[in-house]
Amino acid sequence: MTDKSEAEPCLAISVRGLRVETEGHDGPRALLDDVSFALPHGHLAAVIGPSGCGKSTLLRSLAGILTPAAGEVSFFNCPASAYRETQPLAIGYLPQFSEAHESLTVEEILGFCVDLQLPDALAFSTRVRWLEYLIELAGLESVRHQRYGSLSGGQRRRVALAETLVADPPILLVDELTSGLDPHAEADMMEWLRFLTTKASKTVLLVTHSVRHLDRVDSVLFMKEGRLWYHGTFADLKKRKREGVIEDLFQMDDLSEIQHSSPFLESNAAPEGAFSVRSSRPASSLRQFFVLLRRQMLLFVRDKALIALQLALLFTFPALVAVFALDGLPQVRNLPLQLDTNIIRSLQEQLLYLRDSMSSATLVSGLIMFQVILLTLAGSNDSAREIAKESAILDKERRCGLSAWAYVGAKFTLVAMLCLAQALWMTWFVKVVCRFPGAFGAQFAILFLTTLAMGATCLAISASSRSAERASLLSIYLVGLQLPLSGAVLALPDWLVWITRPWIAAYWGWSGYLKTLSDCAVYDVVRQGTHTWLASTRMAGGVLALHCIVALGLCALLVQRRSKVPQ
Repeated sequence: MTDKSEAEPCLAISVRGLRVETEGHDGPRALLDDVSFALPHGHLAAVIGPSGCGKSTLLRSLAGILTPAAGEVSFFNCPASAYRETQPLAIGYLPQFSEAHESLTVEEILGFCVDLQLPDALAFSTRVRWLEYLIELAGLESVRHQRYGSLSGGQRRRVALAETLVADPPILLVDELTSGLDPHAEADMMEWLRFLTTKASKTVLLVTHSVRHLDRVDSVLFMKEGRLWYHGTFADLKKRKREGVIEDLFQMDDLSEIQHSSPFLESNAAPEGAFSVRSSRPASSLRQFFVLLRRQMLLFVRDKALIALQLALLFTFPALVAVFALDGLPQVRNLPLQLDTNIIRSLQEQLLYLRDSMSSATLVSGLIMFQVILLTLAGSNDSAREIAKESAILDKERRCGLSAWAYVGAKFTLVAMLCLAQALWMTWFVKVVCRFPGAFGAQFAILFLTTLAMGATCLAISASSRSAERASLLSIYLVGLQLPLSGAVLALPDWLVWITRPWIAAYWGWSGYLKTLSDCAVYDVVRQGTHTWLASTRMAGGVLALHCIVALGLCALLVQRRSKVPQ
């Protein structure tokens, strides 16, 4: 007598009474309603149906991106939430539209993916062999050194699926993999999915609009208006349809003639130990940080337009300061500090001194603020687009276990390097060319912290924005508000000053820089022309450092919330 556990298939996916809702004008509206089906291990199933019937919603629910209002989902006889907790990379989800960095080659994209997802303990040689296997499995040998931006649609789909296979997940949820492909490429992709189920022991649930190659799948799930009407073989579906083409089902109102329950729904899962899934956890946050930083540097070096812009800002901004400083600073150094004892001459010199000192005070204060504003603009340019421009890539990698702190840390490190170069060059140029007084080290430190604080703040803005254009616009607005709200140039009501001042990086940079001149004669001249309260250089630096810390924490929180990791 055959053992029951051997006769019945092991269920990879089991769904019972699944309901997913969204808020409508008149209350909750069902996107999925009472969906139940089951798929055994090593099974290829296709989900078909008209647009808007809930196919993609079903996949997103199984992937853990959408939270069901009711129902049960289990993988290998384990509740979905518990399964994702213990096997975080065991479910590969490939959305309809997948993106990658255009300037990276196929091998680089997959190599970085391997380093981010596979555990630290895995030997380097094993990583190399696995990368070679993925490239061969995906049929990407001929384009492995080709940049992603030059690939065809079919080749991009292969890269995307190869990325999904990096952690060797036993379950693949694939949304519209064959959409937009020519018939030959579509047949090729379906044959590949067939291979993954039969040779690589994957369970694949594929959403598709095409019905040309449904004879290659093990079962078909037909959905309409959020409900599952049929689950069975394609051959049986054609028999039930009797006449006409399968696409006619998309327009039919009465689907009772094809209604059929899942053929595997009543089967029990194999007993514990009959099938085990070994899905490793992703790399540690520290390893991910260094991998991401290496990728960031490579992307920066290959972006010639970005490098040209950075060089233009680096050399142009200090030159703008010099244009206004060269003619004005000598009169500051030549101001008479001792008045003549002759009364008439003394009065004349006092009037000249007052006139020149007011002019010089305005000049020095303005030049310092000019440096600060230019550097805050440079800092915002360094980071405003950094996260928003790769929103889709971030979402994809977060689903594969990418640490939010590792990601933000790598971005911030690159921004800090740029800010360091910009502040250092500005300080040196103004000091040497314009012969600005004061301690070089203290001035560099305060300008660097000002630039970095704005860079970190705009990085958080970038994390909150879904488009790079919106992030850039918001960052420009923020820089534009620095001057008027600093209270350094325009008089503001006291109550408004103390509300806005803690958040205005330009004020702390300006105040800290001015305080570096406290041992110079020019400082007394400047103080005669401004009544604004000045924070010490140390206090200003501390506040700017606090800006960076708060902005980074907010940025990491935003990255975690905007890119939900299935739990």
